[in-house]
Amino acid sequence: MSKKILIIMLALLMMMQTIVFANYDYVNPPREELENMIREVARDRGVPSVIVMALARVESVYRHFDEASRSVRRGSAGSIGLMQINNRLNIYDEYRLIYDIRYNIEAGIDVLLEKWNASATNYRWSYLPSVGNMDPNILENWYFALWGYNGFVASNNPNVAYAAGRRYTFQDLVYFVTENEYHQRINPIDISLLPLEGTPCSTLNVPTPKEYHLGDIFLAEEGHKVKVSFMGSTSTLNLRETPNGKIIGSLNDGEIYTIGDEAALQDGYYWYYLLDDQLKPLGWAARNWLIVVEEDKTDDKSLGDDQDIGSGFLDIIKHWARDYIEELFEAGIVAGKSNTAFHPNDQVTREEFAVMLNRGFHLGEASSVNFEDKNHVSKWAIEAVDKILFERVMELQDDLFDPKRPLTRIEAACAISRILPQPSTLEVFIFEDVNELTIDQFASLATVYSYQIIQGRSPEIFDPFATITRGEIAKILSIARQVVLDTELEIEAEI
Repeated sequence: MSKKILIIMLALLMMMQTIVFANYDYVNPPREELENMIREVARDRGVPSVIVMALARVESVYRHFDEASRSVRRGSAGSIGLMQINNRLNIYDEYRLIYDIRYNIEAGIDVLLEKWNASATNYRWSYLPSVGNMDPNILENWYFALWGYNGFVASNNPNVAYAAGRRYTFQDLVYFVTENEYHQRINPIDISLLPLEGTPCSTLNVPTPKEYHLGDIFLAEEGHKVKVSFMGSTSTLNLRETPNGKIIGSLNDGEIYTIGDEAALQDGYYWYYLLDDQLKPLGWAARNWLIVVEEDKTDDKSLGDDQDIGSGFLDIIKHWARDYIEELFEAGIVAGKSNTAFHPNDQVTREEFAVMLNRGFHLGEASSVNFEDKNHVSKWAIEAVDKILFERVMELQDDLFDPKRPLTRIEAACAISRILPQPSTLEVFIFEDVNELTIDQFASLATVYSYQIIQGRSPEIFDPFATITRGEIAKILSIARQVVLDTELEIEAEI
C-alpha cells in the first residue's frame, strides 16, 4: 500500500471518529525537580531560595497543573500555576505562565521583588513597612514582602487574625513550611509593634529579631562577568553613580559586563560595580537583574561555548536522556546552561530548536528571509532561523516565526520529517488525539513515527500540541541524525 493511500485512509478513519478533541496531558514534575529549578532561578535573581520554595509550597502545594482536569492550576481569582501569578494587568506572557514552569517561577520571584521594593524603598509609591536594615540575605527581613505577596490586607495582620480565632496568617504558613519541611527557622517580628486593626503604615520600621538567620544569596566577585536580565515588570535597569545613588545611564537586556568591586549593600539591595568590555568603569547596578555568566559565555542557551564539559552535567546523571545529551554535546550540537547543569526538563523554544537543527544537519548555505517578528529573534539564532526557513524545515504562521514560544511536539515532528528520507514502509498508529492535525502534519507524524523517532505518550495519546523538553529533543535529534547517516552510507555503498 502506498504512503499516500495509507495517509488518506487513516485521515478518513479519524474524521469518522466521534471522539472530542481533549486538552493535552498535564503532568506535574516531581517536587524535588521543582525545588532544584527554584534554587537555580533564586540563585540567579539574588533571592533566598528557601523563601521561594516555601511560597510555592503554600501557594500551590507544588502542583503547577491540575492533572485531573488536564489544565493549569488556577486560584479563585484566576491566578496561574506553581507560584499562583495574577496576570490581570497582562504584565507576563500568559502562554508561558501556563506552559513554562521556569518562567512561572521567574514571574513569582518578580512579584516577590516588587513587594520587597515596596518595603525597602522610601519612595512615595511604596506601601509596605520595613524590617531592620532590609538586608535581603536576612530571612527575617522578608516579613512584609511575604505579607504583600498574598495581598497586603488586614486579614494577614496577626493581631487581627488571632483575635478572629485564626491560627495562621499567610506569613505564618510560609514560616511553618521553612521550619518543618526545610528545617530552616525564621523568627517572627514583634507583633506588638503592629496595629490591633487594619494594616500598618508604610513608614513603620520594626527591628530585625535579635536571633536571625541568613539565606543563600550568591554574590559574584571582582572579575566575574554578569549579564543584564530583565523580568516582567522591569523595563530598564538603571546605572548609578553610587549604590542607589544618582542615575547616570541605563543598561539593556542581554548586555554583559565585568564586576569591578565587591558587592555593596545599600537601601535593601546588593549592588555591583560594573566595567565595560574594555574594563573601563561604568557605575553601579542592582544585583537582582544581573546574572553571573561563565567567561566568554553568550546568551545562546541552546548551544553555549565549545567547552570540554563532557559528563559534568550533574542534573543528567540519572536522567533517561543522558546518553543522547552527552552524544550531542560531544558533537557540538547542544550544551548546558552552565558548566554543571544541562536542564534536561526545560522547554525548548523555536529559535533554540532552529539552532540545534542547523548544527545537527547539513542544510546548505544561509539565505536571509524577511518576516514580521524577525527583530524578536536573538542575535545568536538569526543565521540559523534564516537557513531553517529558507530550506522550509520550519514554517512561519501569519508571517510570524514566534522565536521565544516553546516548541510543540508536532512542530518538532514536522521539522524532522522534512530532513529525513521517506521511510520504505509506514507504521500504523492509533492515536486518538490527532484529529485536528492537517494532512501535512499527519504525514510528518507518520514519517517520524515509522522511524521510531517520536513515540506517543501512550498507544492512544500523542499529545501533539504539548511542549517538548531539552532531554526529549536530544533523543529526537540523536535518532534522526543516525537515520540520515545510515541513508548516506547506503547510498555510498550503492555507488
